[in-house]
Amino acid sequence: MNFKISMTVCCFLCTGILKHHHGVATAGSTFSQSRQLSCLFETTETIPLLTEFKYIRQNAWLLLSGTESKDTERPHPENPSAADTITFIVQKSSLDILQHVDEDTDQLECKISRYFTDNTQILWPGLQTQLHKLDSWFTGTIKHLADKFTVTVFLVQSSASKEAEIRSPEDVSQGNAERFYLSGVFLVRTGPSLIQSGLNKDVLLSCAFSVDHHTDVTIKWLLQQKGGHKKLIFAYSGSTRQVEHKDKRAEMFLAEIPKGNASLLLRTVGVKDAGTYSCSILVSSVLWAQNIQLEIVEKPTVTLNADVLSLVEGDEHKLVCDISHFYPHDAETQWLREPMEQGMLPHVVTHVVSSSHRQNSDGTYSFSSYFLLTASLRDDGRRYTCRVEHQSLKHPIKKSLTVKVTESTSATWFLVILFVLLAGCLVVMLCYLYQGMSTNKVGFGPFSAHSLYAVSIGLFSNVFVFVSISAKTVLEHKTFQSSQVRGQGSNWQYAVTPKDTSTPPVTLHLGHQTWGSRYRT
Repeated sequence: MNFKISMTVCCFLCTGILKHHHGVATAGSTFSQSRQLSCLFETTETIPLLTEFKYIRQNAWLLLSGTESKDTERPHPENPSAADTITFIVQKSSLDILQHVDEDTDQLECKISRYFTDNTQILWPGLQTQLHKLDSWFTGTIKHLADKFTVTVFLVQSSASKEAEIRSPEDVSQGNAERFYLSGVFLVRTGPSLIQSGLNKDVLLSCAFSVDHHTDVTIKWLLQQKGGHKKLIFAYSGSTRQVEHKDKRAEMFLAEIPKGNASLLLRTVGVKDAGTYSCSILVSSVLWAQNIQLEIVEKPTVTLNADVLSLVEGDEHKLVCDISHFYPHDAETQWLREPMEQGMLPHVVTHVVSSSHRQNSDGTYSFSSYFLLTASLRDDGRRYTCRVEHQSLKHPIKKSLTVKVTESTSATWFLVILFVLLAGCLVVMLCYLYQGMSTNKVGFGPFSAHSLYAVSIGLFSNVFVFVSISAKTVLEHKTFQSSQVRGQGSNWQYAVTPKDTSTPPVTLHLGHQTWGSRYRT
């Protein structure tokens, strides 16, 4: 226990040392607290005898100078001591970088690259330049690892400053660490690089800029869609105050542009608005553009053709799951046969058919997934679930229906109808024979009316018993498989075979001799 406490105290003290060593926050601190950021300096080098380039990446530090000039003159105690690490020191200017990137340094990714001017001297207000020597321009791109924002800062090393005599960073491949003093003059900040929106929503594409002096800017919003087609959405010229409005649903906040707001608002977006939007800003012949990807994702609507399905055993019914009005095209469905017992996994229905996708008028898609269910008593009370997955969903959509199955009543109705018909015929015969007995005029060959009457009563009794037994068999075993009359000569029988093979068939003997022995006169 004492060892664990000691380790906990040591970790706590180490954390404090990391955060407050030499009074400068480093681990777990914000950019404004540490005022330094680990970066990669990326340059390109031409491969001899080839037209290809190779990238050279080197460790670097981006430092923001403090309010005191002494802090920029002496090496920072937290700076790495590696011989090949370059240090870029941004001198204090009217451009406030921290206003746009004041986040935890552990969540920031930094890359510094050279900005090529095509051997043209950029005349930037406030910079002392020399016509015979070009200024050195760089871009520092800082991205938030959670994609909250991307900031690009233009850094310039004036050829007229005293630091211009220091060897250029392009010579760092020789292995000597250098420190370069730069000025931040222009900054562009965009929000998340990927935005997802549903249909008919308003979407704000965030874009801001900052310049170290008051000047006119030109802003253009371009949309590039699949196939490489580009079209202008909105344009603003600061020098003429003219606006080019290509889409009525897109608008900028014109009154906010002098304050650095270049955001674009898209109203009631649709499928056709998806693509890569570029926020392009031109300031004093320096042009920079940053991209924002807009994806349209519409959640599917899932419906079943029934909530509760009542079937008779043996019936076939199509279970249909309609997945409608979703975007983009890809969606996955499954039919699941839920277990009756708890704790069991559902069974995936395999004989499922899906229709082709149908494109709706708004650009979304719909299709159906279905299978044919043969009703069985073992499925009585069972749930069948349609499960749908789509990139617009954090969790799959599940819709279920309950199947209720009842036993077949066709055999019962057959026996009832047969009994009624036979009973009707026998009643008519008995009435006729009874009248003949009263007048003693009815007879058939050797049989008198009295003997025929007795035989009829016996036949009626046998049929009644047979039908009763058959009805009981059908009710107990759901239905019969077959029925037939067979015999020869004077021996005939009527047999009913139940569907359950474990139950013997029910047979009624209709032997002529049996009647004679029982009802002989």
